[in-house]
Amino acid sequence: MSQDLIALVRRRPDVHAVADGLVAMGEPLELRGGEPEATRLYDGDGRLLVSIEDPVQVTLQSEIARLLGPEFASRVGTPVWWVEVRAVGDMPDAIRVARRFTDALVHYVGGTSFPDGRPDVPALSWRASDASDRSGGLPGPGEPPVPGGVIGG
Repeated sequence: MSQDLIALVRRRPDVHAVADGLVAMGEPLELRGGEPEATRLYDGDGRLLVSIEDPVQVTLQSEIARLLGPEFASRVGTPVWWVEVRAVGDMPDAIRVARRFTDALVHYVGGTSFPDGRPDVPALSWRASDASDRSGGLPGPGEPPVPGGVIGG
């Protein structure tokens, strides 16, 4: 039986970039598919491990409550991008890879994951800036490049 994880993220995620990042960090994966079909991650022997559905924007808090329950929905602000990550059930490494992908997606784009995610967290990548921010995530004139104006301090 497969195991599903849901990433609820702040910005429209680049699923391929995060999957490519896992490969670059040493995961022995092959990436296939993508928009408009699901992105699939295969192991080194060509066996399917994880299927990642295209992101869907959810704007209603009630929809998250209906699908994931009111207690979980109360921890998530809307709008969010809903990304379903499905691990193949009979592959021992599939759940680990699905969890690693989901955690990386939430880490860089901001948000949370279901079923066991932390409270909604901010994006940790400057590339995940608000689409209404025309600066592209770069600080404006006179603004420090890092909150507080000091790196590491």
